[in-house]
Amino acid sequence: MVSPVFLLPLIVALPLFGALFVLTARDTGVVRGRNAFNVCIFTVISNVILLWRVFMVLNEKDRNLQLLQKFDWLSTPDINLVFGVDTFSLLLILALHLAILIGLVGVRANTERQMPLMVFALLFLSMSTGLFVAADIFSFYIFFEAMLLPLFMILGMFGGVKRQGMLQRFFLYNFIGALLLFVATMLIYYQFGSISLEEVRRTAFAGRSGVYIWTAVGLSFISRIPIWPFHYWISSINSAIRNPLAFIIMSFMPLTALYGFTRFLPDGFWDMGSFYIGIINIVGVITMLFIALIGFINRETQYKIFAYATVYNIMYLLGIFTGDDLIVYNIGYALFGFMIIISALEVLSAYIKQRELEADTSARGFLCRARRLSAVYSFMIIAAVGFPVSAVFVNNFLILARLLGTNVKIGALLVCTLVIAGMTLLQELFRLKADNNTCRLGKSDDISRSMFGFMLFVAFILLMSFVKPLWFVVG
Repeated sequence: MVSPVFLLPLIVALPLFGALFVLTARDTGVVRGRNAFNVCIFTVISNVILLWRVFMVLNEKDRNLQLLQKFDWLSTPDINLVFGVDTFSLLLILALHLAILIGLVGVRANTERQMPLMVFALLFLSMSTGLFVAADIFSFYIFFEAMLLPLFMILGMFGGVKRQGMLQRFFLYNFIGALLLFVATMLIYYQFGSISLEEVRRTAFAGRSGVYIWTAVGLSFISRIPIWPFHYWISSINSAIRNPLAFIIMSFMPLTALYGFTRFLPDGFWDMGSFYIGIINIVGVITMLFIALIGFINRETQYKIFAYATVYNIMYLLGIFTGDDLIVYNIGYALFGFMIIISALEVLSAYIKQRELEADTSARGFLCRARRLSAVYSFMIIAAVGFPVSAVFVNNFLILARLLGTNVKIGALLVCTLVIAGMTLLQELFRLKADNNTCRLGKSDDISRSMFGFMLFVAFILLMSFVKPLWFVVG
């Protein structure tokens, strides 16, 4: 059994080693793509096993970072890599691995350029995992920006974004965000040195430097969330993506920003920043309502899933800005189920869309004939809408209760927005279940038994997360 001391560096390095192994393989063509896929699956599953081991040695009741490990890098200036996790970050890492595993199942039959997709997916997995285990400001910044390279390559090669201007805006916004976070990191280092993320939250930044630091931090994080005025460029890219794995990876961008807010916002921000929190609440709810209505009207399934994901991402952002540690802790559990649901819906929807294009017909009524697909797709829609079948239900209930208690008007608009987002997904489910005698799709187009079994396993994880969070480690 691997020693707990080496667990965190290993879960960061293992996907990187997997990517290097794929690059050095001598196979060519389809064989190389299939081997790359197998290596990717093996790497993700191996890391999930290591994550289970981390959960076993972690004290889930302790909110502080645990398993801290420091790696010396530079002496002048004093910059080191420091790793550490708590239950919140570990849940996000596990959600990331399970979501990518679901995405890999969705692209298993796609042999076109399989090798580069697997390489960049593993690189993204490694950098994102490094972000979630980063325990100091420099480690966080390094991984926060390093994950952009594989993400940009995935979008450029597999995102299906035809307009070059979209990718240029994506690069520009994230580059500006990187510069802002770099400035904030340097200002923090100049005043306090290379401090841990826990010390950042307990540090009081006063005067003009404090304004500069938190303005830069806020803009760098919020530019990754599809909230006005950043909603357009993100929605333009997400709605154009046709590769399910690329869509799932892109869906983790807002999650990294949400995580950044939980780590960087100081404890005293809720008193000195009440005015800005009020503005974010108003802008956030209006953006949610606008995107939810567009998603309800839009006929594209891809945009409907994006609209649903956006509504919930902004709701979690508003939950973080309540300043309630219990709410933030529950957001971690909610995001775990939320990302799994989004990933499963995207893979199943992409499968339906592919069958629809191959048959050159409408998929209306398809689920009436594809019984296996109908069962798992309906379950995921039910989980997404908010029925008590996953951890999302309980934790979203707590977040909404807290927001309603803070501001009744904002909370009421938020509830209406969630209803519209749920109706958007139900609208698509009813379309696929509506009887259509002219549909040429039938039983032969149903998902395979192996894919059906995998989706049942995903449904089992969601159900158990509702029954008892961390059921896999707690007796």
